[in-house]
Amino acid sequence: MNKAKCNKELYCDFLIAAQNNFTCTNLAGLTDEKVAHDSINRWLSGNKMTPKILWEHVEPLVRKKSGYLIADDTVLDKPFGRDIEIAKWQYSGTHHRVVHGIGVETLLWTDSKQEHIPVDYRIYAKIQDGYTKNDHFRQMVLLADHRGFSPKAILMDAWYATIANLKMVDSLSWIWITELQSNRLVSLKPHEYLKLNELDIPFDGREVHLKGYGFIKIFKITTPDGRIGYFATSDKEKHQKDVKEVYAFRWKIEEYHRGLKQATGISRCQARKGRIQRNHIFCSILAFVALEKRRISTGISWYETKRQIIKNALKFYLKDPFVALPIASSA
Repeated sequence: MNKAKCNKELYCDFLIAAQNNFTCTNLAGLTDEKVAHDSINRWLSGNKMTPKILWEHVEPLVRKKSGYLIADDTVLDKPFGRDIEIAKWQYSGTHHRVVHGIGVETLLWTDSKQEHIPVDYRIYAKIQDGYTKNDHFRQMVLLADHRGFSPKAILMDAWYATIANLKMVDSLSWIWITELQSNRLVSLKPHEYLKLNELDIPFDGREVHLKGYGFIKIFKITTPDGRIGYFATSDKEKHQKDVKEVYAFRWKIEEYHRGLKQATGISRCQARKGRIQRNHIFCSILAFVALEKRRISTGISWYETKRQIIKNALKFYLKDPFVALPIASSA
């Protein structure tokens, strides 16, 4: 009897349904068609799932002339996977230290419905492809412009607020809002530069000259956890209230990263080959998109959708339990 073959739809459905064990062995044991473990591995290593294919799936879900684009990255922890080809030591914002893992950069779209739609992503693997995180950022932003995006603003954290990145965004006539490190140099007078934390910044911001860039508007804002942050925008008409309200959308990508890791097992692939890891990451993102589409249309969270799968399985078992209880029949 021939074994059934693995495909993208089966693998994504498995990632949506699985609760803790996201391995190929588990998938092979769950299919009625008895998909062989080797077949799953061959499919994962023999195909090339790319961000371009993701775009074909998510393009109908976005409004290119509206909403916000958010750029950020996360690290998929691989503490025991020292022989995974695309894993490396890198800084993790989650752990606030250097960890071993796979870096994934994302360009996320969101709007009034609080959507979490990944429109592009890159794997940070400089040893393999020679690209830095900022190279990937510029590639994704330029491609978004080519695809017709014209967002209300692009949001990013301090890591991506390099002079080259800001000037590139300017060249597209997009507004940017970002956080800046407190040691960035700005001036109120020609050639007299101060660090941001040395500058007196009124409540509603101040227009300053950012060294190497040009004039921006800067705000000093105390975050809910008591941390002082320095936020900047290319739109010099904005007020502090505007910046706080818009930059709050950046939290959508933090929610997205958490959902990816908790709901689709994106960090749980154990394969050593880089191609298998890349395809697993692609399918995890596509599985998340399916969960997000359902959340938008029904209001049911990603986590509740996964719980419903288990709930339905329990209902099915209770209707027809196949484990005999060692209990005598009651009178």
